[in-house]
Amino acid sequence: MVTAQHPHERDARAIKPRSPAPHSRYSAWFNLDPTGTGTTDIRLPGDDRRLARNLVVRPALAVLFRIAVGPSADRYVRRFLDFERAGRARPGWHWPSLLFPGVWAFYRKLWLLGLVFALLPVAGAIAFFWLEPRFERADSVWVVCAVLAVWILPGVLPALLADTLLYNHVRSLVARAERGARGATDAVQRLSQRAPTSAAAASILGGGAFIAMAAVVVPPLHDAYVEHGVRAEVEQAIGAMHGLEEEIEVAWHTARLLPRQSEHPAVRAHAGAQFVGDVDVQPRTGRIRLALLADSPEVDGKTILLAPTLDTSNHWQWMCVPVDIPRRFLPKECGGSLP
Repeated sequence: MVTAQHPHERDARAIKPRSPAPHSRYSAWFNLDPTGTGTTDIRLPGDDRRLARNLVVRPALAVLFRIAVGPSADRYVRRFLDFERAGRARPGWHWPSLLFPGVWAFYRKLWLLGLVFALLPVAGAIAFFWLEPRFERADSVWVVCAVLAVWILPGVLPALLADTLLYNHVRSLVARAERGARGATDAVQRLSQRAPTSAAAASILGGGAFIAMAAVVVPPLHDAYVEHGVRAEVEQAIGAMHGLEEEIEVAWHTARLLPRQSEHPAVRAHAGAQFVGDVDVQPRTGRIRLALLADSPEVDGKTILLAPTLDTSNHWQWMCVPVDIPRRFLPKECGGSLP
């Protein structure tokens, strides 16, 4: 015989005992599973349910990340949640930090990184100054390499690490906001009290650092460009002497050349003849005195001596002896034997 039950009794039995209350509303909302019962194991749409529990992203984390990131949250938060699921950050690519790494870092209030990023172009300029003497002439290739070394290459590392650096920064902000918060609203309010970005810092600190970097780097680059161009002119003028040197080597024992050789055919046929002023050959020694006719006032009218010698194997060697030209304007072959 089935005994009829009062509706209230059925309702009382249907009500399961409540699980122990969480420590606070904060832990119930922010923690993945505060009770250990799986009741708050919530996955975002599209998440793979086969993922390990510790790789499941807390739903509230997206909200907290979005508040901490501020502008461009759609882009950043999507990547940050991927980092959370993977358990680690990964390199990416970030165009603003490639072109203006210091400005971007100060805009995101990454103060120390902003200082480091502002100094990277100086390091690139130092590296370029070390490589610059290897260029044969100052031309478009020289300019492109200078831009790459001073502006583009120093931004590659910030561009690769920008997402990771900002993720770690935002994660730290969220952790501080969550620490000791009485509830979800409390944690959100803590994050909301801080402006996530600073246009003023980007303009004043980032822009100021960019201007200061330009003031430090551009003048030496300009001087290096000018000096390289002057060295190229001197080098071409010396190159215009090669035909005259060969004639002196061949005919020195049988016929002496006249002192004045400015219009010698071998000289005028060379591309560097435009930088040649007077050319005099010393009849007794065969030494060539070259007076430059250059566009650059630093070397215009200056003199170089090309002195012939015979080595132990009876081979001719030509020594370049600058008379009144500053050393920084001399090509590398003007420090010893000419080829």
